[in-house]
Amino acid sequence: MKNIWKYILIGLGVVIAEWVFLSLFPTMFSGLEQTGAIITGAAFFLAFEIVICTGVIISKINNSKNK
Repeated sequence: MKNIWKYILIGLGVVIAEWVFLSLFPTMFSGLEQTGAIITGAAFFLAFEIVICTGVIISKINNSKNK
């Protein structure tokens, strides 16, 4: 049960980080329309998140193989 709350808190932190990123992305790329900037920002954030999650999964697999 302790691990579940840990992952829920991590998920909430990621959601807050995405909200901040999506609110700042349209101002950084002001040449895009509002909708296009939000879609592009969400795609960039999800790509970043996939890379991080893949790295965590690979490191966990490598740690379990080394033990």
